[in-house]
Amino acid sequence: MRQAVRAVLGIALVSIAHAAAAESSRDLFVKTWEGKTIVVKRTLYTLVYNERGRLGQTHRNRRSGLTVVTPFSGTYLQFDGRQSQEDIIDQDPQRLVDTIKTTYQSDSLDVRQYQKIEPIVLARYEVGSELVVGAIRIDGNTVRIPLIDPRSVDDAGQPATELVVKWPTPLSKSLSERQAVEGLIDQFVALKSAAM
Repeated sequence: MRQAVRAVLGIALVSIAHAAAAESSRDLFVKTWEGKTIVVKRTLYTLVYNERGRLGQTHRNRRSGLTVVTPFSGTYLQFDGRQSQEDIIDQDPQRLVDTIKTTYQSDSLDVRQYQKIEPIVLARYEVGSELVVGAIRIDGNTVRIPLIDPRSVDDAGQPATELVVKWPTPLSKSLSERQAVEGLIDQFVALKSAAM
């Protein structure tokens, strides 16, 4: 009986140790980046836009970071689909904006024409810009890194831009892909202390 209890306790302790080790890589990744100042190494794009909802309410000056980096498909710009539309993907920023304008026209059944998504400006965060990493989200096969401009006072709590890492398969719970993910992030930004 004692041997069975010891075996069960041993297995439980090993399981707890593995769970703690599994979480540490993800936790270490988040601790390494969140709240830290970064320096932009490659231009990041953000669309500033107005969005008219289905009930007619207009939300002004919304921001959507567009830059996506992948290990196998390279880098591209993506505007996440809204109002039952698909994501819009392109390599060229102006072509992406033009596609958004076309895609988000009001329906032909509407009494008057209006723009559901009205692009205002395509903001660029150039090489050397300093931003602060917000709360990182890791979901499925994506790592979303919101970047906040500490000089901005009129952002309504929105990040200035966002860098998205898209992995070809679902990311592991432990984020065992951390080194490869950070290699992709490093193409665009570096921690300020490491950049100097």
